[in-house]
Amino acid sequence: MYAVKGNHFAALDLPEVKEINNKEWVYFGKKNLYPTQLVNLYNSSAMHRTAIDAKVAAIIGEGFKFYGNTIVNAKGETLDQVFEKAATDEQTFGAYALNLIWNRAGDRIVEMYHIPANKIRSGKFDEEDNINEYYYSSDWANVRKYKPVTYRAFNMSDNKGDNASQILYIKGYNPETDYYGLPDYVAALNDIELDARISRFHNANISNGLAPSLAINFRNGIPTEEEKQIIYREIEDTFSGENNAGRFFLLFSEPGKEATITPIESANDTYYTTLEERVTSRILTAHRITSPLLLGIRDGGGLGSNKDEIQVAFAHFFSTVCEPVQKRMVKQFQTITTLMGFEMPLEIEQSTIDFDQIIDGDVVETQIEE
Repeated sequence: MYAVKGNHFAALDLPEVKEINNKEWVYFGKKNLYPTQLVNLYNSSAMHRTAIDAKVAAIIGEGFKFYGNTIVNAKGETLDQVFEKAATDEQTFGAYALNLIWNRAGDRIVEMYHIPANKIRSGKFDEEDNINEYYYSSDWANVRKYKPVTYRAFNMSDNKGDNASQILYIKGYNPETDYYGLPDYVAALNDIELDARISRFHNANISNGLAPSLAINFRNGIPTEEEKQIIYREIEDTFSGENNAGRFFLLFSEPGKEATITPIESANDTYYTTLEERVTSRILTAHRITSPLLLGIRDGGGLGSNKDEIQVAFAHFFSTVCEPVQKRMVKQFQTITTLMGFEMPLEIEQSTIDFDQIIDGDVVETQIEE
């Protein structure tokens, strides 16, 4: 009798956002951990992370022309540093959060901190559809140990005393939720997860290289359980894994009792190649990256064609994807810095592509000019 056990891998769906009667904060996804899921995807899919980092680099450019090096909080962080963290959150979570601290008179912001958006949960709407509180926990999976701290939502008229430290949570519009932001790549979450799974699959396939490729049948009787384990460990230690590739078998046997070794050929030799191409295409589409060359992925072609393609692709990428986010964020930061007493308008020093480093007719590095 044989038993076969299969694992169920659920698709990544849009998060359920719901109010719970005995909780002051609004749940964001299963077990209130949807942002943690987005962090895990950022850390497990190389293609996805590179796409996010590329967009953040284009959004922040070379930093602010004025005030970029100005220290804006007691930690000694500059405006550029806070802006870069906020841009990273905006692209990862579809939202970012700032902790703004007012002076005693309530007429000026004296400090600005970046707060990781994944550690923020929204309070519930009041009768006038306003959010009055946000909650911060360093670990929402363990709120008993890391108890949420309440912050007043940004409010220019209620900003004194205990309400002087406020949270400004900024998100783009999404009809799925009024409380939280969603990233623009949300439609490709399953492909991003699949990219990570493919990587883990190939890693496991190499680490356990012998198992799926050979069937070994010893024809000299059935050994004891202990002998089976010894034989299994010897074969596994000798032949499995990437460091043992290329080794050979040396067998001794009596006539008629020779071991048979049968290669197990894959019926899907091109399956994973095709799958990876599909996943790559879907992830790039979700991030609206028209050319993989922007991420350092080359698919052939001469210097001229690559250079032209990168220039055209970057211009389109920046103007349609990054510049709108940049303008929106700069405008939001401008409001804050005005309340901090900064007199000059904020302006980003834009990045440009430099093709000066060329070796043997190939573009070996795409640099951002300072």
